[in-house]
Amino acid sequence: MSYRFHSLTWQDAVKLLGSDASTGLHTREARRRLSRWGPNKIVKKAKPGWLKLLWSQFTDPMVVTLLGATAISAFMGEVVDALVISAIVLLNALLGMVQEYKAEESLKALEVYSPSVCCVLRNGATVEIHPETVVPGDIVLLWPGVRVPADGRLVASESLQLEESILTGEPFPVSKHSETVLPEATGLSERKNMVYSGTLVTRGSGVMVVTATGMRTEMGQIASLLQAAESQKTPLESRLESLSKALLASCLGICVALAAIGFFRGIPFHDMFLTAVSLAVAAIPEGLPATVTLCLAMGVQEMARKGAVVRKLEAIETLGSVTVICTDKTGTLTTNQMEVVEIGVPGAGGIETVFGDFRSHKNRTLAEHILEVAVLASDARHPPGDYADVMEDPTEQAIVAGYLSLGYDPATLDTQYPRIDTNPFTPESRMMSVMVDMPGGPLICVKGAPDTVIPLCAAQEARGRVLKVGVEETYAWEEWINARAARGMRILAVAKRQEQRGRKAGPYKEDRLVLLGCLAMADPLRSEAASSVEKCRLAGIRTVLVTGDHLKTAESIARETHILPRDAQGVTGELLDSMPDSVLGTVVEGHNVFARVSPAHKLKIVRALKRQGHIVAMTGDGINDGPALKEAAVGVAMGRSGSDIARESSSIVLLDDNFATIVKAVEAGRAIYDNIRRFIRYMLSCNLGEVITVGFAVLLGLPMPLTPIQILMMNLVTDGLPALALSMDPPDTSIMKRPPRDPDESLFAGGLSRMILERGIYVGVATLLMFIEALRIWDLPTASTMAFATLVTVQLVSAIDCRSETHSPFEIGIFSNMYLIGACALSWLMLLATVQIPALGVLFDTVPLSAVQWLVIFLVSVIPDVFRIAYQSKSR
Repeated sequence: MSYRFHSLTWQDAVKLLGSDASTGLHTREARRRLSRWGPNKIVKKAKPGWLKLLWSQFTDPMVVTLLGATAISAFMGEVVDALVISAIVLLNALLGMVQEYKAEESLKALEVYSPSVCCVLRNGATVEIHPETVVPGDIVLLWPGVRVPADGRLVASESLQLEESILTGEPFPVSKHSETVLPEATGLSERKNMVYSGTLVTRGSGVMVVTATGMRTEMGQIASLLQAAESQKTPLESRLESLSKALLASCLGICVALAAIGFFRGIPFHDMFLTAVSLAVAAIPEGLPATVTLCLAMGVQEMARKGAVVRKLEAIETLGSVTVICTDKTGTLTTNQMEVVEIGVPGAGGIETVFGDFRSHKNRTLAEHILEVAVLASDARHPPGDYADVMEDPTEQAIVAGYLSLGYDPATLDTQYPRIDTNPFTPESRMMSVMVDMPGGPLICVKGAPDTVIPLCAAQEARGRVLKVGVEETYAWEEWINARAARGMRILAVAKRQEQRGRKAGPYKEDRLVLLGCLAMADPLRSEAASSVEKCRLAGIRTVLVTGDHLKTAESIARETHILPRDAQGVTGELLDSMPDSVLGTVVEGHNVFARVSPAHKLKIVRALKRQGHIVAMTGDGINDGPALKEAAVGVAMGRSGSDIARESSSIVLLDDNFATIVKAVEAGRAIYDNIRRFIRYMLSCNLGEVITVGFAVLLGLPMPLTPIQILMMNLVTDGLPALALSMDPPDTSIMKRPPRDPDESLFAGGLSRMILERGIYVGVATLLMFIEALRIWDLPTASTMAFATLVTVQLVSAIDCRSETHSPFEIGIFSNMYLIGACALSWLMLLATVQIPALGVLFDTVPLSAVQWLVIFLVSVIPDVFRIAYQSKSR
């Protein structure tokens, strides 16, 4: 059913669908159509079972490497270590399985927007049916509070308004008219004669003929886009995968080379095999993936305290590489709560404008009466955010909030001035009026569109004086109104007419009115929005506004937040439709505002930016944002105002809906990436030192300086707590003044490889020389123990040195990371116990050492840092 029903009269639409507006479908025909078109529900993408998801986790190269280490340890008889490694593998596999499962949960959120029952005409009678049995051609009845069960063309409407924010992202109720016929090219948000599945009736009543059900609805098409959107690997995942492959290849190469050397030198195969296995266990950083996961998990906890819930662990790191943030307007940059921000009232010399705080003496005098009349001409009695009556109109709630700011209770007005009669708002009248009883006689209170209300005014009230409304005054009001409309404000004119005492209820006309002034309302910017955009700019991140709102409104907001330069312009979704993909890349690269966009447009923009080489973060709150949130490298959803689909599709959820929290997330992402580099530097330099120690001992024909159990114990002592503590280092003070990382940047960029190599060589050479000298002075058990103690101690000192790539531990504050100090102290105490307690010495092949021997070990461990500090001091 690809007909553009909005371009047909409702009579033609009903005829085309083979239905009857007065009787609906026959039950037999409805069953036939249900069989043909299927149930009216969102079809969920088939998901793999738990076992398949779990199995898929074991195909990752790093996991394969860990499993290899497990098998090696088990083969060597080290059952405890094999169990530890197995636990790490299983933990990571379970985390990955849960993550993948949750990534697909977004489709379930669509069920929230499915009504439990709906009323249709069948066989000429009104019946209640389950929404899943609605079929094309059904005649459905609509009234306030009803959620539309399917897409449809209006057949009848009476003051009908719907809230369509789940599709368009905009919070304002939209008026609908059954008699309207629109051009075929009319955009989704402009189709005033259509209603869509999942939207909510807020006012009036209507009758619709169903045009599309299930996956053929606009909601269903969004679900299809969401299913098709690609889930991509984050930069961290890609780099860890490359690193694991490189380490695995290196380990295998070293093992094979040493096995060959040993074979040609006549070393027994069994001894050579144990040597090669020891090297493999030493070289593979089996704690790396677990440490990365825990590092990200701690980042998640820290972000939650700052108001952001991270649903995907790697997303925090990815934020550090983001080059573009595509942000929605409503509820993201703005508060999503209308406010009366300006009041224009007639004055003796023109129009007086009241700004901001209406409670000051001067402003109160001007604002008091116009706000009271506006409240009387409204049905709402609660301000925005007060959910006592969710069906109240947001525009009227803004008026109520303004009245409340003066210290008055709008609920008391109904008692003071009882309502006599009402002319409700209609799309045709474009205004609402109420006649209320007052001591001096009934008062007619009117509010509505300025171009409707002002022509009905014979005079205007200026500080208690009644003045004429002539051509000059009308022109002044037009200028005042247009200036604010250009800034994205919504304008209402407020007027009144005093009736004679004794006037009874009955029909009345809104004419010969006295104009009190105009209310300018806006969805105001968040106080932090502009500064947050500026912080992103300083961090090298471009902010792009992508919204379903009007172009002028979008441009106004974008200029106010400095997203859009004063002389630049935005692009509409209609223009995007006419562009070939070859041009689209240039357009998204050169424009920062995209307005009147559909869900498909948002997805198109994100994909175009990705093709341009950007790592994209997408913020949003509506169902319409779901596909783009999933397609983006980082999807950031609003927690308060966001839909379930947006939250389920996102990587990060902002609990406070505050754009400023994104800046905190970016900072956290960059800091975590720095910390990951720190512990990679630490772990790999230590493991390189272990390889050098064991490998050169073999090449030089020396006895083995370390036993396999000592190597495993050393890994347990040095690779766990210190590496984890490094991941908790505080961020660098200049972290938000760096440009985003190049998406293709290696984990070892910026001289990290050189630092790993230098430290690793020293660790290995120092340990080997300690072993050789101790072997010359004492026996093999003592020499092996000293080599073991030296290797552990020098690695723990390295952990403190790895905190900064440019400054010494004393410059950054040696005690500024007490977690690391505590971890190193605990690890060294474990080493001390392993060496000095005889019972443990039996298990780990160690002998007690003297105080002099420990002093020598300590001095050897700190030599590199002493020389580095001295060199840096001399350079300065």
